[in-house]
Amino acid sequence: MRLIHFTDPHLSSLAAFRFGQMRGKRRSGFLSWMRKRQWIHRREVLDLLTSAVIREQPDRILLTGDLVQIGLEEEIRQAADWLQQLQQTQQVFFVPGNHDVYAADSWPAMRSHWGELLPPAAAHDHPLAGYPVQQRLADVQLLGASSACVTPVFSARGQLGDAQLGRLQSMLQQCQQDQQLPLLCIHHPPLPGMTKWRKALKETAALQSLLERHPPAVVLCGHLHDNHEQSLGPTRVFCTASASSRQQASYRVFDVEADHQDSRPAWKLSMQLKTLAPAGRDFHIAGQQSWRYAY
Repeated sequence: MRLIHFTDPHLSSLAAFRFGQMRGKRRSGFLSWMRKRQWIHRREVLDLLTSAVIREQPDRILLTGDLVQIGLEEEIRQAADWLQQLQQTQQVFFVPGNHDVYAADSWPAMRSHWGELLPPAAAHDHPLAGYPVQQRLADVQLLGASSACVTPVFSARGQLGDAQLGRLQSMLQQCQQDQQLPLLCIHHPPLPGMTKWRKALKETAALQSLLERHPPAVVLCGHLHDNHEQSLGPTRVFCTASASSRQQASYRVFDVEADHQDSRPAWKLSMQLKTLAPAGRDFHIAGQQSWRYAY
């Protein structure tokens, strides 16, 4: 089975808007896009990466949020067009990021335009209500936790909430009982110290404790726009750089196969990190590793 992770495409354009149209936190977000982000996150780079990912023929694309800049409905509509094109060739497993749920009106727009990728409980007003989600592929269980919530100006923090943490624990326990391979997707980095306070997940300590008690094979995240790897017991944590970055657009390819021995469930996993080549016309292998996960 082949799974591909990419994240933070920031694919929408704000060129049709003006600063005077912005209110609240969107004013600072718009200025950030005007001064910096529009030159870093390039649609032509994302299109190049998307084509490369499709050629890899994955069984599922794992997309961990931040499709847009400041969560305007027009941006969300732009992203819906891109998602529709992507899903014509590949199936997508999605969790939102903080730039998707940027303001109070972002979540209703996401329900309207991205409904197929959101949980059934997304009809509720609160963006965390339907999470975590899960999807089974053979003996692999994809789990998706949402850390995306509206935050104050200059804050990019994430939150899971006690209810979602409780549901996630139950899902991980069930994976072990059913002898399935658990893989967790989340936008914000899951462990303490992976980023600054104003960008961190609120419950990193609680989530770390949960992952130590019920370890998934892999945790995939974004948010940092950089490539990082970290281990927590048998769990490997991979943060992937922005998919549209002119400097280091990246995606990760995971190949998984069963390796059961002596009636014990086990799997072989391999990972290739592919980044934008210096010439900017293709992607090359920047790192790779293989390991075994067993109960």
